[in-house]
Amino acid sequence: MLDFPAGARLARELAEIPQLAIYAQLSAQPGAGQQGARVSGATRTPPAPLRIHIASYLGPASPGDVHDPYGDQDGITPLVGTLASWARIHIEESNLGAPRSASIGALTAYLSRRDVLAWSIQQMWAGEYASEIHDAWRVLDGLAATRPRRRALQLPCPRCGLLSLSQVDGEDAECGNESCRAVLRPDDVARRVEQYLAIHSAA
Repeated sequence: MLDFPAGARLARELAEIPQLAIYAQLSAQPGAGQQGARVSGATRTPPAPLRIHIASYLGPASPGDVHDPYGDQDGITPLVGTLASWARIHIEESNLGAPRSASIGALTAYLSRRDVLAWSIQQMWAGEYASEIHDAWRVLDGLAATRPRRRALQLPCPRCGLLSLSQVDGEDAECGNESCRAVLRPDDVARRVEQYLAIHSAA
């Protein structure tokens, strides 16, 4: 059973999932991700024309156990799989109808329906349910990239040599070393990446 704040968070996250899924789908398209270092020469394979991990998470889900004879599964249950499994539990244990289809929108519309939500938060498994929906929401929020995010750059700072560079999306990279605080423009970062790769390729 969920208390009021936990139930309110569950309702909010179920309501936000369809919109976040749309933003995540858009960020999976070619040209939507952050630009990485330029590929020079013919030693590296060109990247896939979409971000595979996002396409995998938003793609269809197997209804049962997944056998992986080719070793190409990432082990993460797709969003539809999580939503569909909880919808199935609701259908089997209540008499509150069923979703119109197995789409993300239809599943979240069903699970966030007032009578369905009111029933689900009273169940013994409500805590596990809210936790799995929160995990799915958190993954989607990260994939949708609707807010600028700070990421560490695995690159030594050109001034102090420490691995302390980080960058907020769309901004200059900065060194986190208090005694350095170097700032690198995006073209400086790209140039530094190429230099670093060239040094390590020659070694």
